[in-house]
Amino acid sequence: MSGPLSAALVDLDSTYLTRGPQMGRHLDPLLLLTVAATATSRMRLVTSTLSTFYYEPPHLARLLTTLDVLSDGRLGLGVGLGWMKEEYEVARNADWHRRGKMLDDVLAFLQAWWTTTPVSWNSEFFSLPPVHADLRPVQAGGPPIWIGGESEAAMRRVGRVGTGWLGVEGPPAAASIPGRDESTDHLWSIARRAARRRTQAAIPTR
Repeated sequence: MSGPLSAALVDLDSTYLTRGPQMGRHLDPLLLLTVAATATSRMRLVTSTLSTFYYEPPHLARLLTTLDVLSDGRLGLGVGLGWMKEEYEVARNADWHRRGKMLDDVLAFLQAWWTTTPVSWNSEFFSLPPVHADLRPVQAGGPPIWIGGESEAAMRRVGRVGTGWLGVEGPPAAASIPGRDESTDHLWSIARRAARRRTQAAIPTR
């Protein structure tokens, strides 16, 4: 591989694309991964982490679906809240104080987009009339979603909707959690409890 794409991938750690489309010299991550998908055939294409609030949810759903199709099911979606308040200030309709709820909403919408048609949406953040979304990801149910973050809320999100936890330097630290129990086990126990509730909710009742 050579040329502009090779140069763009030099800064990647393995096949992970860092950060979102910040106002610097970073290329748009989804556009770059789309180009990479057409130039490769085996490596996984994973965002780490994608700032979803930069995208309108229906547009994001279409982009991710298209990318998964073009890559023949090699897409992985790593998401997180981000740490830079200024990012939210330049993104339309983004709210730093409700960023957790915004992420939960868009993740729920992506799941609906990938599994139902017609799909409609009505939440505190956006609404969508019924539309036919017949293009499906190659990966049944949508690309795997990896959740970043080191808070209790992040670990609940891992268990509730994630494939797994997306870290930077090993298991999540618990230093930010008040109280006596500041162990890594405590964080993972939160994720496990949320995952059990998720599993129980999926079991049909008679």
